[in-house]
Amino acid sequence: MIPKNNDMRIEVSTKCNYRCIICPHPNQLTRTKEIMSLELFKTIFDKIQKETSQYTTLTFPGMGEPLLDKTLLNKIRYAKKKKPQLDVLILTNGSLLTPKIFKELEDLGVSPIRVSLYGTTPQTYTKVHGLENKNIFSRVKDNLMEIARNKKTTQLILTYNVVHGANDKVVKDWIKEWEGKVDLLEVWRPHNWVDAGHFRSIQRKKLITCGRPFNGPLQIQVDGTVNMCCFDYDGKLTIGDLKTQSLKEIFSSPLYKKLVECHEQGKFKGSGLICENCDQRNADKSDVMIYNSKFNIEERVKMTSTTYKKITKA
Repeated sequence: MIPKNNDMRIEVSTKCNYRCIICPHPNQLTRTKEIMSLELFKTIFDKIQKETSQYTTLTFPGMGEPLLDKTLLNKIRYAKKKKPQLDVLILTNGSLLTPKIFKELEDLGVSPIRVSLYGTTPQTYTKVHGLENKNIFSRVKDNLMEIARNKKTTQLILTYNVVHGANDKVVKDWIKEWEGKVDLLEVWRPHNWVDAGHFRSIQRKKLITCGRPFNGPLQIQVDGTVNMCCFDYDGKLTIGDLKTQSLKEIFSSPLYKKLVECHEQGKFKGSGLICENCDQRNADKSDVMIYNSKFNIEERVKMTSTTYKKITKA
């Protein structure tokens, strides 16, 4: 069974130019740091479209910065040519998002573009994003301000992760500065990336399932393999390979069947799955989101950060 979701996420880069202190990329990612070739992208995209028409959204997320991929625009052009009504979304740190690049993406029909902006000053920004050059903040901020003033059809979303002792004192300033200028503001407390951080406590009372094995997006890694979960940064839940398998084969794999069984019963002890102590199964999610300029917070935390579809099991 292919999970009932309309979002295919393709990680085009595991290379990143930031060293965010809330991210496992700098010190814990052991997967190869690379860029997906245009040829592999075309092969994967065509293979998926031949097998199913359920995916109406293409998202470029991942453990790297997608705008480092110099073939990204060509990948989008190819996908839109093959499927003109496809919605395309990009998640980025914004470092390379100039007004010129934004306009090119807007002309290609990309919407929205979601930018991680974790500070209001050079000091808070560089501390959380793990940078030494404090001039980067002004450049990124100026670009985003210009983009916000001139954008037409592409939505601009800004997200903020609150890190105690780094940028937690300026949350209200950040909201005040950007509210009304962009399409959506979201302020979160960082998640744990399963086992890579300790930003959220693991509660004793847990949900039976986070819902991902049943309703989660199609998560394709930079090498063409399929991972069950976007929080699994190092591919421990890799269930198949689109270079050699069909989606039907991948979602019939032993590991996927094991995931489904555990998530149906809520029994993870002794399974060896990273899901056992994942904060995504915390029953109480009241501490996850601090502010949202558009959505009801209680409902928002049950949705994906791309299509805003509920991910809870139907």
